[in-house]
Amino acid sequence: MIAYNSQSLDNLYVQEQAEMAKGADCITAEEYNAIITAYPADLYTPNPYMRIGIFILTAIILLFSFGLFCLLSIAGGEGAITFLCVLFGGGSYALAEYMVREKKHYKSGADAALIWGAGIFLLSALGIATDADAPVWVWCLAALILSLFFVLRFADVSMSIVTHLSLLGLIFSGCVQLGNIAKLIIPFMVMLASAGVYFLSVKLIAIHTYRHYKKCLQMLQCCALITLYLGGNYFVIREVSNEMFNLDLQPGQDIPGGWFFWILTVALPLLYIYAGIRKKDRILICVGLLLIAGIVYTVRYYHSVAPLEVAMTLGGLAMIGIAYALIRYLKTPRHGFTEASSDERHAMEAMQIESLVIAQTMSHAATPRPDQFEFGGGSGGGGGASGDY
Repeated sequence: MIAYNSQSLDNLYVQEQAEMAKGADCITAEEYNAIITAYPADLYTPNPYMRIGIFILTAIILLFSFGLFCLLSIAGGEGAITFLCVLFGGGSYALAEYMVREKKHYKSGADAALIWGAGIFLLSALGIATDADAPVWVWCLAALILSLFFVLRFADVSMSIVTHLSLLGLIFSGCVQLGNIAKLIIPFMVMLASAGVYFLSVKLIAIHTYRHYKKCLQMLQCCALITLYLGGNYFVIREVSNEMFNLDLQPGQDIPGGWFFWILTVALPLLYIYAGIRKKDRILICVGLLLIAGIVYTVRYYHSVAPLEVAMTLGGLAMIGIAYALIRYLKTPRHGFTEASSDERHAMEAMQIESLVIAQTMSHAATPRPDQFEFGGGSGGGGGASGDY
């Protein structure tokens, strides 16, 4: 299903691991060059600055071209504009396929711009054709189908975020239309869907077949953990209920089952951190630490225990102190944790992979063939050799 050549992606992964190992002085330059030669990747992937520039340039070309055709066909009304949106949407997708298959673009910026352009043009055609009166669930379903297809086809990380949010939007809009009773279960439906996405991503990322979607699945894990927390956060539940469901809660009034959502607000980030430490899962730890800010903000919003400036200063000092203590403590790796940067850790973890690669690469040159040596023809005698071999 993926548009890129699978072998090229595997070789590119080997090259990336070799580059990290070389940067950490785990392998020599000669060994690195031998790996690059043995595992060639013909994919075009420029540096991040070039990607941003190519993305912007491609987007400008698409917009200017679309604007020009709109001026030429403005007399045709909405029907002509709808046709142009469909035409440019299909054309952007076809051009993305061409850039990937023929020009070997991989995360070059051009492919991402064309994918996003295709999605925006097609959704714009839907909006113009329906006079923007289509139900919310229709928009969410269309965005879900398009983004999921782009994820499967191009392994685009940003589209995986759109896919997750579209799925939650579809569930949310569907529950809203079921009546007042269904509105009460929306937080639980969002949390259930987020948990399902997270555990599915964890399961898929361990399967070798889906190795090329690793970054997409990791992003889905992050998004699912965050939306799982937001689905049970007291501040989110209370304010959304006030704005969308007309609860008209006054300051000081609580929502039904508020104590339960307070427990989730405080407990979930701590549970993430605990589970991340037990499983050595970086994503769980980082998301849990990030959501500590959600706990502080929610408590501070409804229960002011100190002026904002004082609370922020004390919180910042506490975090700096904890970080410094952990860095000193983990200077020597303990219990599977270390203060080393991610690049250093990945390079050390990749040493076994690189050793196998080097062994395979060098074996062809180092192992002699039977016909390379011809024995015989030497002479020697007495206490020494004659010098003829």
